[in-house]
Amino acid sequence: MSDRPQIFGIPTSTFCWATRLVCAEKGQPHDFFEMIPGGVLDGVRHPFARVPVLRYRGVTVYESLAIARYLDRELAGTPLQPTDSLAIARMDQWISATSDYLYDTLIVGVVGERLVAPLDGREADEAVVAEQAVMMREQLGVIDEILCGSRYLAGDTLTLADLFLAPLIHWTDKTPEGSEALDLYPTLRRWFHGMAERDSFKATIPLVHI
Repeated sequence: MSDRPQIFGIPTSTFCWATRLVCAEKGQPHDFFEMIPGGVLDGVRHPFARVPVLRYRGVTVYESLAIARYLDRELAGTPLQPTDSLAIARMDQWISATSDYLYDTLIVGVVGERLVAPLDGREADEAVVAEQAVMMREQLGVIDEILCGSRYLAGDTLTLADLFLAPLIHWTDKTPEGSEALDLYPTLRRWFHGMAERDSFKATIPLVHI
């Protein structure tokens, strides 16, 4: 039984990256194993054919938010979840928005077409990119407004919400539409620059580039 968290998934997955960021922020070394959705590796699998999956101290946990919360509670180090009820609600609110809305727009709609499609041997659907880019600018504007009033998404302290959003912004910034949109929102860009400069971010940034 390994005494280090073992995370199974896709290196470029923003959800996998978020769980790895938790370990890094807590100062806990972890092992990452590449496993495609639906795959089985060393007896580890996700019952709904997704990633990531965590194996730690003899137990297996799946779903990124469950993994992140579990690791934050189990590992030593500065807590990544607030204790104030409103701050918790703000954190949950932004994790939910990132997973349910921003991911579809930024990653599926823009990054998927601009960066992933060419790797799959197909051309980007320009109509999809144009439509999603409009939504992306609106969504990023909402985040920028929030960050104008607080250092992080849930207040003045780093939380899981920031760790879930930062990987999306990383990939988004690598597209022409995303980089142009981020330039419209200097506060959001400053927040991301601060996130990208954290040791945890540098230590977990995917080696596979898209």
